[in-house]
Amino acid sequence: MRAVNVQPSRRVVLGGSAAAAIGGVFAGFGAGRATATASSSSAPQPTDAAHSPRFQPFHGKYQSGILSDPQAHAVFLGFNLPLDAMDRTESIEHIRSILKMLTADAQQLMSGRGVLADTEPEMSHAQSDLTVTVGVGQSILDVLGYKSSALGRLPEFKGEKLDARYGQSDLIIQCCAQDPTVLHHAVRALRKNLRGITELAFSQSGFMHAAQPVRPGPGFRNLFGQLDGINNPTGQARELAVFGDAQEPSWITGGTTLVLRRIEMNLDKWDEVDRAGRDFALGRRQSDGSPLSGTKSTDPVDLQALDASGLPAIAAHAHIARAKPETADEVLWRRGYNYHETQSSGLLFASYQREPARSFIPVQRRLAQVDALNEWITHVGSALYAILPGVAEGRYLGEEVFSQIKQ
Repeated sequence: MRAVNVQPSRRVVLGGSAAAAIGGVFAGFGAGRATATASSSSAPQPTDAAHSPRFQPFHGKYQSGILSDPQAHAVFLGFNLPLDAMDRTESIEHIRSILKMLTADAQQLMSGRGVLADTEPEMSHAQSDLTVTVGVGQSILDVLGYKSSALGRLPEFKGEKLDARYGQSDLIIQCCAQDPTVLHHAVRALRKNLRGITELAFSQSGFMHAAQPVRPGPGFRNLFGQLDGINNPTGQARELAVFGDAQEPSWITGGTTLVLRRIEMNLDKWDEVDRAGRDFALGRRQSDGSPLSGTKSTDPVDLQALDASGLPAIAAHAHIARAKPETADEVLWRRGYNYHETQSSGLLFASYQREPARSFIPVQRRLAQVDALNEWITHVGSALYAILPGVAEGRYLGEEVFSQIKQ
């Protein structure tokens, strides 16, 4: 993998503030701010999808469900393919046929129509901002012989207790929507059509907020009660962090990478912590998300600020102090979701970034080493995927990858 470039990327300097980007986004719960002036790029601009649900476009430079603001509900589906039972030529054709089928199914579902042989097509008719986003693991890129230094596999991090049920899979499908009924139908339709040709590795469901006519503001409350995602990058800075530019693209032009982590929260133990202790551990106020060095959620995180006693306002081991990006490369775009099950609750941390080795991984290493929140959280799932480029009409997901491989 390439060495980390500590210089701010060109488009951050030209399109926004490098200092704002470096003060910006991190792996978990909320940090400083990264913004940029909206550009004339062909990429969709973030919108409050809950305000006016519609049918999201399937075709475009990028896949839907990435740059837009997150919908209220999400399901992440991981699948494995029987690649060991085939030779390379058979494996390549098997992968191609699956991606062609997913192209047809996603296009149908996102336009409000049922898939082929759908027994409940009426469940897809409502406008709900349904998006279907598809990616592949390093295992599939290896079979295809596609080489890229921007992907690879996530390393092990200190303190994590990974459960194989939420680990790496060959294929990932992220389904998001405002309406859980429409989402459930889409997930079931996709699973039915993949039955027999893939094996389901996991299905992880998450929620963010009620799909209300007008949301109260950016971000959402995670299950610790903290405001999460309130200072993600916006506009051009978001597009740059996710896809890069012509000089420094992601693993493929129009593609990006997805880190999916399952973070279990010990809510019972968290209940024992008073408000001051919670704010101290995070470095932000639970009430409004403002950093302890400021008064508004959008204020930059100032690690030099002192409190009334002359002590650092934000402790050196507070979450936001450890997670604050140290370079412009460490800015990433988070689309996390809460999850709650009978025996476990927590956060499905989903982040999109141009190159994990220069963004997610160095931040997560710092958090794993020292983070006040580690007393109440445990990382139990970890996976990394190459998200395929968007699809032009008449083409299929991943066609650019197949055109570059040697049979």
